[in-house]
Amino acid sequence: MEIPIILRRLLTVLVCLVGAALLASCNGGGQGVGATPILTRIRVINLVPNALSIQVQLDTDQPFVAGLAFEQVTQYLEVDPGTREFKVSADGGQTNIIDVSLPLAKATDYTFVVYGPVEAVSQSLMLDINTLIPNGGTFDVRVLNVATGIQAVDVYLTQPGVDLSVTGPNISDASFSIPTGFFPVDVGNLELRITPHSSKEVIYDAQVGAFADKSLAEIILFGKGSARLVNAAVLNIDSAGTGQVYPNTLAEFKVLNGTSVGAPLNVFVDGALALANVPFAGVSNYQTVPTGTRTITVESAASPGATLLSLMVDLPPATDTSIAVSGPAGALRSLVLQDDNLPSAANRARVRFVNASPDLAAMDVYVNFAKEFTNVASNTASPYAELVADATGTVYEFDFNVAGTTTPALMLPGVTLLAGKTYTVYVVGPAASPQGVVSQDD
Repeated sequence: MEIPIILRRLLTVLVCLVGAALLASCNGGGQGVGATPILTRIRVINLVPNALSIQVQLDTDQPFVAGLAFEQVTQYLEVDPGTREFKVSADGGQTNIIDVSLPLAKATDYTFVVYGPVEAVSQSLMLDINTLIPNGGTFDVRVLNVATGIQAVDVYLTQPGVDLSVTGPNISDASFSIPTGFFPVDVGNLELRITPHSSKEVIYDAQVGAFADKSLAEIILFGKGSARLVNAAVLNIDSAGTGQVYPNTLAEFKVLNGTSVGAPLNVFVDGALALANVPFAGVSNYQTVPTGTRTITVESAASPGATLLSLMVDLPPATDTSIAVSGPAGALRSLVLQDDNLPSAANRARVRFVNASPDLAAMDVYVNFAKEFTNVASNTASPYAELVADATGTVYEFDFNVAGTTTPALMLPGVTLLAGKTYTVYVVGPAASPQGVVSQDD
């Protein structure tokens, strides 16, 4: 006989209250799905986008998990209960990026989530429970939003292609770093879509397949580099702790016009107009497109149908890409840049410099009169620099010299940078009269 939703929610609350003396937090309470009466079990997921791998130690210097790559998740591993010190390092480093002590209850299952960029890394310990009893024909799911910079989202699990404009979310207002409660969803071959809270703009879209009848699952949302798009891992709360990442089918790109075409540019993606009338020294907004290898073509708005430039661009899931187009009409060139639009470290702004001038062979970059980068060649970009900035804005001067000389090519005084933001500074136009373009990318 099916248990009504209200009664099973009441059962969950009662179990949580009984276990409160043992558990630091509870989304439903109870013993782990596969934990023994003595040992606790933990699985670990690496959601640190700028670390090739992480290592996790418990108390000692011996690794509990080693070489765990970005977007990988372990199955449940047995550990002793009690207060344990979690130490996390990245890429084989000797310095811990996380060192925190957390209580582990006996005979309980957990998911240890490591997320965010190395510069602002964090963690969440989720209690995986088995006291919920979903009704037949449904499964129960909760959401943890750890997509840095995305404050709250709505979650839709529907049959493929359902119109979201006439559909309410399964889970509403999943706030950053706070696990939601469990919610029932009808089983079926499902499409998962994520939108900002109270919006219908889709920032994640993927087919996630079928969930088992009366099963439990958790969806973890995380960032890969985009300021708006997210990625998702779907983890089963079962005896083995199975789960996987389902890549977003969406990516974003934008275009800088640094050409001498003399007319605005029109930009097409796989033959469809995506950007219209991008002026010289103009930077478009990001456009959302399907992931994968896309054909980008550029035309002059004054000469529709005449292709000036065509290139194949790989757009990875949940990422932002900038394309700088420069040069004369008969010899346009492009520079494809992977953008890092996750929030920068505390009290810092992230800045890179691009030489998009067709005949400024190379330049040295000075920040407040101190050399920051040397010999940034034409049609190349510097790495990102992290510069001190506060929330109300910090003013900088950027100067560009002909590489290896004291000959100034361009001065940009009075550039305001905001803490937590990412910028690209482009140098465009001929070497005789270059211009600076400051783009806030996130």
